[in-house]
Amino acid sequence: MDDLAQRLEATARRFSGRVGYALANLATGEQVLARADEFFPTASAVKLPALTAFHAFVDQGNASWSQSVEITRADIPGGSGVLQHLTLPRTISFEDAAWLMICVSDNLATNLLLRAMTIERTNDLIRRTIGDGIVINGFAGFRPGLAVPSMGQATPRALLAYLQSLAEGRLPGSAETVAVLRMQSDHTMIPRYLPVNAYGESPVRLANKTGSLAGVRVDIGLLQSPSTTIAMVFMTADGADTGFTFTNEGEECIGQLARTVWKTWVGGRPTPVPARLRPAQKAPHAALRLRRSGR
Repeated sequence: MDDLAQRLEATARRFSGRVGYALANLATGEQVLARADEFFPTASAVKLPALTAFHAFVDQGNASWSQSVEITRADIPGGSGVLQHLTLPRTISFEDAAWLMICVSDNLATNLLLRAMTIERTNDLIRRTIGDGIVINGFAGFRPGLAVPSMGQATPRALLAYLQSLAEGRLPGSAETVAVLRMQSDHTMIPRYLPVNAYGESPVRLANKTGSLAGVRVDIGLLQSPSTTIAMVFMTADGADTGFTFTNEGEECIGQLARTVWKTWVGGRPTPVPARLRPAQKAPHAALRLRRSGR
C-alpha cells in the first residue's frame, strides 16, 4: 500500500502542475488519496454527476426520457460534440441528449439537460442525491483562443464517493449510467496503457468520463476485472502543456498513474505503448437505453 502511494507520487511529481487522485479497491477496501480535499476544475467530467441529477429529476416527475426539445444554430455553445455539425433546427429526446453528453461529451446536448433542470436546481439535486464537494459552475461551452472557466469543480474525495455509490447501485439510474459510461469514446487517459478493448473481449472493462481544458485533464471511472472493481479519480490542473493532442502531459500522467494502480491491484501486464484513439463502439440502439422513468 505504501509502495503504491510512493510510486504514484513519483509519477505525479513529474507533472508541471497540480495532481490529485482518489483511488479505491472495492474488493479489499484499500484506498490511496492525494490532495483529495482540494478543489480541482472538472471540465466535462462533471457531466457525469449531471446525468445522475437528471435521473433524479426524471424520477421526481419533472421530465421524461422520451421528451423532445428543439435545437437551433443559436443554441450552439462551441467546443466538443456532434450536434453542432448536423442540420439544424431539429428535435432531440432527453434520452439521446444524455447519451451524447457522456459518450462524445456533446456540449449542446449537455446544455439541453441543464436548461431543463436549471443550474441552481442541478446543483441542488447533486447535493441532495450525491453529496457535497461537486459543483457545476455554468453551461458547457468552449471558444478556441479564449480563456474558458471550467464547467465545474470538485474534490477527488467527493468524486470517489460518487463512483463508489454508482458501483453499489445506490443512486438514481446507477446501472443505466454505468452501462452508458462503458460506451465512452475517449480512451486517451485511464485506458491509455491498459488492455481495454472497445470492440471485443477484454480482461478489464472500463466505465469512465473525461474532461479537458487548457492545462487541465480529468478522468474518473470504474475499472472492473474478474477479481475486483477499482474506482479511479485522476485530476490535473495548472499544467504547462495547454495543447489538445494525444501527447498532452496531463493525459500521459493520468495514463501512467492508472497503469501503476492496475498493475498493483489487478496484477496484469499493461500494454507497452499508448492505445489508439478509438471511435465509440456501435451497438443496437436498444442496448443504449437509459431508464424510462417518468414517461
